[in-house]
Amino acid sequence: MQKFLLLFLFPLFLYAAELHLPVQSVSDNAKSATVNVKQIAKGVHGFVVRHFTNDHSVIVADAFVSEFDAAAGVATLTLSKYEGLKQNSLPDGNWHVQVGDEVILAFGYSRALLLAPNDDIYHIITKNIRGVEWVHPDNFATYLSYHAHPTPFKEDISGYCTLAEIGLLYTYVNNALFTLDCQTMSLIQLTPVEFEEKSVKLPFYSRVEEIATSWWVWGAASRPLEAYDPHYLELLVEYNSESKPLYNYINKLTTSEQKLIKKFKIEE
Repeated sequence: MQKFLLLFLFPLFLYAAELHLPVQSVSDNAKSATVNVKQIAKGVHGFVVRHFTNDHSVIVADAFVSEFDAAAGVATLTLSKYEGLKQNSLPDGNWHVQVGDEVILAFGYSRALLLAPNDDIYHIITKNIRGVEWVHPDNFATYLSYHAHPTPFKEDISGYCTLAEIGLLYTYVNNALFTLDCQTMSLIQLTPVEFEEKSVKLPFYSRVEEIATSWWVWGAASRPLEAYDPHYLELLVEYNSESKPLYNYINKLTTSEQKLIKKFKIEE
């Protein structure tokens, strides 16, 4: 095992600060838009704001970076209905994104959640990565218990991150630390680093002794997690099937999870 050499050698995440950018163009069907930006990662999430006056504004769409042309400095955003502040008792505005609206990307990237297999690894990582406010996984475990979901899936992660205004998810899996966007689960950074896993707490390290289950909740999320690495690797591949760094990482595995290589949409 590499001695903890260490996490301050990680390149600091480049997009920890929010980006506020004007919409440059909108597609005819209002399903996508473009912004000018010098550097951005695919999968970075945010939303579009319409300013009516200096004191009055509204979120008109959810957005994430689906393409980035580095040579042109242009990011394409996929747009959808914003559900982060859903209120069934109030009417929806029938607004569409327009040129000049403000795009806010990397919202909440100053706050992060770490899923780790044990307390030792959790504390090493959180003490050595600077520049983010760590939200303790006890809170996420409590959220899962409330919903009777002892196995976390994307919907659980994005739902909790919306509630807690968290932008980044870190997860330590099979000798690597993965930095993800909390909403899209898109891979932002992959950092190989080996720690000794003396123990594994399922579904992740927290001080919550047991996450509740319920007989009326169905699906895979309602069943207790049986193994740590396979579950999180499957989630990573499911939402990053076109990621070359993740493809290369999975391809080098000597465990049974190497079979996940078949789920990638990458040509050799």
